[in-house]
Amino acid sequence: MGKIIMLDNQCGNYNRSYLSNVTILVKNSRMFLDFNLIKALVPGVKMDMEFLISLGSAIKSQKIFQYTLDMCSMLAQKRNNMFKRWFATFFNAGNFRKYCPVDPNYYYLKNYNYNTLFIPKFLSAGRYRVNFEMHQFKDFVLFCTFEVEIK
Repeated sequence: MGKIIMLDNQCGNYNRSYLSNVTILVKNSRMFLDFNLIKALVPGVKMDMEFLISLGSAIKSQKIFQYTLDMCSMLAQKRNNMFKRWFATFFNAGNFRKYCPVDPNYYYLKNYNYNTLFIPKFLSAGRYRVNFEMHQFKDFVLFCTFEVEIK
């Protein structure tokens, strides 16, 4: 186990006061993502993550894990937890900031091999939908969803 196959991805739902030109492309187990950040992300920006497992049909799924991550606190921590390890893999393939605030700029992830992600033991082989929703205080910023199969 440990190979991730990307079946579908969507990141088209975003707040145009914060972001513009959000583009994601997956090809040959590599991800390419770029966007323009228009408004700074400051301490208080949160990422809601939700993991759902497919229950046989493409329509039915069950939530198995949900977590809200304070992005700036996570980046500032010296402790290396699962989420920090995930985000650390982005830094080699892109120009993401390693601390807050995240100033307005063009940001990208190029030729990112998502099979380098640590897969926690609670995610056994199967099909999953992973949802990410970002908020800054009460403002919605971005929603992305990924359909994956773990082999």
